[in-house]
Amino acid sequence: MLAAHLGWRWLRRRRSAWLAVAAVTLTVAVPVLVLGVVNGFLDVTTKQVRANEADLTMTSPWYGEGLPDTATERATVAALPGIAHAAPFVNAWGVLVPKVGRGERQKGLPAQIDGIEWSADVAIGRLTPALLHKPPVTDLSAPDLPADERGTGFLTPAWRDELTIVGLDIAAAAGFGALPLPPRPRPVPGVICGREVLYGNGLPLGQSITLVGPGGTRVAAEISDTIGTGVLEVDRFICLTPLPTAQRLADFSAKGERPGFIDGWRLAAAPGADLKATKRALAQLTGRRVDTWMDRRGNMVKSLELQRNIMTLVMIAIQVIAVFIVYAVFSTMVAEKRHDIGVLLGLGARRRAISGAFLFAGLAACLLGGVLGWALGWGALAALNPLSRWLNMPLFPQDVIYTPEAPTSFDPTFPLLFIGIMSLIGLLAVALPAWRAARIQPVDILREGA
Repeated sequence: MLAAHLGWRWLRRRRSAWLAVAAVTLTVAVPVLVLGVVNGFLDVTTKQVRANEADLTMTSPWYGEGLPDTATERATVAALPGIAHAAPFVNAWGVLVPKVGRGERQKGLPAQIDGIEWSADVAIGRLTPALLHKPPVTDLSAPDLPADERGTGFLTPAWRDELTIVGLDIAAAAGFGALPLPPRPRPVPGVICGREVLYGNGLPLGQSITLVGPGGTRVAAEISDTIGTGVLEVDRFICLTPLPTAQRLADFSAKGERPGFIDGWRLAAAPGADLKATKRALAQLTGRRVDTWMDRRGNMVKSLELQRNIMTLVMIAIQVIAVFIVYAVFSTMVAEKRHDIGVLLGLGARRRAISGAFLFAGLAACLLGGVLGWALGWGALAALNPLSRWLNMPLFPQDVIYTPEAPTSFDPTFPLLFIGIMSLIGLLAVALPAWRAARIQPVDILREGA
């Protein structure tokens, strides 16, 4: 009790002690702010990468060899243990050629053709509403495209009109015995392009295009909608098409007695399943290649994790510098309190209580400064985006981080880590002054007074 009482009293009444509190506050606040942004980048990137991948992907063990797309195959995959949903896909690189007027030069754009079944991909969680209808502009905070300017997934506005006319035609024939309408040219299939495919190339929604597959197969289509996955390298090339369209382009369509083929399956694992264990089990059961989402696109996430860890080490090194400030403050306090310490020892105070008082004061300074630094760091994090909007100036280039605002993370792990490290550093810095204070001899103090 005496050590705690003396330590808090000395800390509270000595102005120099508050210099140590201020140093600790800053050496905690700065890492909390910096790593809050770095961890925010990591969280956003993880979500963006995750939006492009299913939990697991199952493909043929041989590159370029497709899997049969039959009712039996679909039933087998749907019954795999540990799998909640499965979505077939065909993935191939091709060329997107916009239709141009007479006399204009045609140009081809590289496109990563991703053939999917819409409802199946929605079921595995890939095509969330937040990813669709993105405007092809540089302002990532711009509102989504209104319904009258886009299609509905693969359903183009022309197809919507076609279905309406067909419906009226059927209703009229059923109710009044009217003759069917004359034949009309059917609309071409709709495709969904990454926002970056359209931006910079001057391609509007509704643009007629020709998709050219790797074997030279050509399919006419129309740009129905846009998607913004959040990964620039994906949105620059991605072109989602109906599965039959991609099968035609990749020469995977059924021909004669040959069944149709797909490149593989995107699988959603059952809730709570261990992806690595499920991967191993499926690979052994099916003899096919099975990858987790981290296997396929984890390098971006791992790279940011490495950068975050390096930044954490740098911030810890900066904290170590505070040891000199804390040591200087408490060494000065020992010199200033030398007479008081001698009197206390002369009155019978234990040397353990004297050293404990300085250790308590150092720990209290570090904990108090750490909590203040935590609050200051999180306050600065919370103010980043409002300040950016008030200044009308993005803090980070949108074309680099591909997010409209500065990403922030309020994970308490890092503040607690730095407060713990600072408390340890503070105790080490105070240990020598505390030992020196306990070694003071009352007789020497009396002689100095004489």
